[in-house]
Amino acid sequence: MLKVTVHNAERIPNMERFTNVDPMVTVIFQGIKKQTNWQRSTCDPKWEETLDFPLNGIPIQSTDTLEIHLKDHETIGANKLIGQGSVLLNDVMRTSTIKRRLVQLTNPQGVLLEATKLYITLEYTSPSSTEKMPISLKSGDPNQFDDVPLQNIGDTSWALEASGDQGMKRPIKSRSMKAQDFQIRIKIFQARQLDGSNLHPVCRVRVFTSVKQTKIQKGTNQPYFNEVFFFNINMSEAELCDEMIEFEVCNSRTLRADMKIGTFKMDIGYIYSQPKHSINRKWLLLSDEDDRMAGARGYLKVSVNILGPGDEAPSQENAADDDDIESNLLKPAGLMLRPATFVLKVYKADDLPRMDSAFLNGVKKLFHAAEDIKELVDPYVVFSFAGQQVSTKIIYTCSHPEFNQELRLGLKFPSMCDKIVLTVMDWDRLQFDDITCSTLLHINRLCDDRENGFLPTFGPCWINLYGSPREYSEVPTVLDELNSGKGDGVAYRGRIFVELQTILGETPNEPIGEISNSDLIRTLPYQSRKKYKLHAAFLDACMLYEHESTIEFEISIGNYGNKFDDLVGNASCSTTPPANPVFDGTSYYFLPWGHIKPCVQVASEWEDITFRLEAMNQLSKIRLFIVYY
Repeated sequence: MLKVTVHNAERIPNMERFTNVDPMVTVIFQGIKKQTNWQRSTCDPKWEETLDFPLNGIPIQSTDTLEIHLKDHETIGANKLIGQGSVLLNDVMRTSTIKRRLVQLTNPQGVLLEATKLYITLEYTSPSSTEKMPISLKSGDPNQFDDVPLQNIGDTSWALEASGDQGMKRPIKSRSMKAQDFQIRIKIFQARQLDGSNLHPVCRVRVFTSVKQTKIQKGTNQPYFNEVFFFNINMSEAELCDEMIEFEVCNSRTLRADMKIGTFKMDIGYIYSQPKHSINRKWLLLSDEDDRMAGARGYLKVSVNILGPGDEAPSQENAADDDDIESNLLKPAGLMLRPATFVLKVYKADDLPRMDSAFLNGVKKLFHAAEDIKELVDPYVVFSFAGQQVSTKIIYTCSHPEFNQELRLGLKFPSMCDKIVLTVMDWDRLQFDDITCSTLLHINRLCDDRENGFLPTFGPCWINLYGSPREYSEVPTVLDELNSGKGDGVAYRGRIFVELQTILGETPNEPIGEISNSDLIRTLPYQSRKKYKLHAAFLDACMLYEHESTIEFEISIGNYGNKFDDLVGNASCSTTPPANPVFDGTSYYFLPWGHIKPCVQVASEWEDITFRLEAMNQLSKIRLFIVYY
């Protein structure tokens, strides 16, 4: 028997505007929750209440902890958490009694409440020193559910496989046989990479004999459902944990025999053994229940909460929802995913913008007048996928670096993550490294997952990078978020020359390697350039707002023609002559070009990719011809 006596608390922070708080204490031990009565309108409450936790013949362990929650009682709505703390039971095992133990509390933000003090007394009676008595189940006992600890008697082999705990065995504890009211809340968020094309998916959830389904999403294999289902059940805790929850994703527009895309069965006992009896924002790997070796048929994101009498549903918020997605993946037993390796060959980058202040370079120029000012950027490339990342070496003071390195990341194929992130960073000696620009590679556009398809493959090819304006500013701006890929970029910020390959059946031994000379020679034809010239004529400029200075327009391709960045060359022909706007007599201004229209031209050098553009143009015309005729 473990007895917890809650004495009093001092200097509780007041969370109410017009009155004092109504404090109460909740004590949680091995999933069993008990609470004191609430004290009306006081910041220095006194309870002197004893909460008993029967152990049923199972002694406590040295690693067991007691969770203490201090809450503000609310008549309407959920009780507000004031502070929480934990007490290790290692000392009470040796001394059997700890009197007036001070519990340090922290607020929900993790800040220590130094002024607040809570006093409790712990009394522990070892089961070996008492006679074991049979447990009698009395009908109508409201505390029977709290007096019986939890037991996981379901099949959780698939869950252990997902978490990598195959060799761990959880202690078996008895479960209550008394009928209780439970509510199972299941939220279906979305599905990804469903097997097939032109799908109209629907998700069905089966709990016991009750079946509920989402709305049909038309024409997609990545549907967003965002629906919540409630299942109210009255049965014993032991019977509940022996049951299963089945998730089934189907195609609503096919014959009944072929409509099933994939299924996933989950043991309720595994969910009930988790903290707060819930799993939050987990990805389920769908498979063919008749053929486990057929591989993944898609992924489904769900949350499952099992609520008993007096339980509060946990929050569904998760700030790091998109980070390290594969660590939240649950796989059914018997399903094998093939190991694979992404090999990204990073050859070079070009036209990177300035990222550092010119102060240090100005000091150098004073003492070394003959030395040229170097480019104010120290770039390196970061390759990210599914929460993993690896980066190249740093090339100092160079806006056109040559990396010539291979970056390798291991994965399980097929993967539920569908985006590869390439980020060009600027190394900073004094502060955090800055994001120069980033881009995304969508895996579903780089591979064909059909029977005779191909693995993700890309390049060798140049990738243009876009983000905030190139002009350097020491003061952060709102547009700086565009460099991290959170929106469409508004300006050209350089480009990188990369190649992506996928090797199936192996995982990488080393994350970084050097590119061989044969690969460097093989990519030379893809880097040969030709000269191009862009001509543009400006016909009219009207409905302008009032300007106190002259106005000129600029045409640029990449970095060619950008008069603010002289790394490429002369940009004088890329801008129109400065002109003063003229009031039009109503509300706006216009430029008085008259019959003489300004013309500009931009000379540039680019790789010849007309063979790709011609093929794309032909396919686009064929598609338009089929649609309209």
